[in-house]
Amino acid sequence: MSKEDFALFLGMLCGDGHLCIRTKRRGLKIYHDYYTGFCNTDKIIIEIFADLFYKIFEVKGHFYPRDRPNRKRIYEFHSYSKETFNKISSLGFPVGVKRDKLKIPNIIFNGSKRDKINFFLGVLITDGCIRKNKTIIFHSGSKLFLEDLSKLIEELFKVKKDIKSYTQREKYLSYQLNLNKEESRRILSVPLSHNGIAPVLSSEKFDFLMHRNDM
Repeated sequence: MSKEDFALFLGMLCGDGHLCIRTKRRGLKIYHDYYTGFCNTDKIIIEIFADLFYKIFEVKGHFYPRDRPNRKRIYEFHSYSKETFNKISSLGFPVGVKRDKLKIPNIIFNGSKRDKINFFLGVLITDGCIRKNKTIIFHSGSKLFLEDLSKLIEELFKVKKDIKSYTQREKYLSYQLNLNKEESRRILSVPLSHNGIAPVLSSEKFDFLMHRNDM
């Protein structure tokens, strides 16, 4: 297993993934499903995640589209491998609702610079957004996670940013990390996909993801 691939996988999972235990009752027996899930409206991102999942764990997950009224089609990935579930949760990834609990796993902070860059890339293509004016924004329900991400960005790119809080629909508190145009340019100029890092990201897929508007 490539450390760089695993770091990219964890970044994507922190962005749009989740772990949960689903309880089912059949007659008098109770069963538990150990579920690893990932959702995104971009089929290319789902394909990258599914490729990484199989490459890392040698377990084949499945993804399928789901149409929603008046909303963009979403793709949902799932795996019911309990062994894989346990490997991921043992790293500190929260089970159930990750809001207010999610943090960057210690395996990333203790990893190499290449590991950290790949983790950052995984978060960027899921929970991040490159706007039309080429500025970057990250949005999350976990302040702890964005505080960790801010530390990682400062370490990698020498950019220090504070976290801002927002209230959505007058009741949902969320958090944002915003990078201005110069800070974003400095980050996007780093050759994230070069030097053999995360070979699962072909140059074609990477260029598409990194150079479209409003990712």
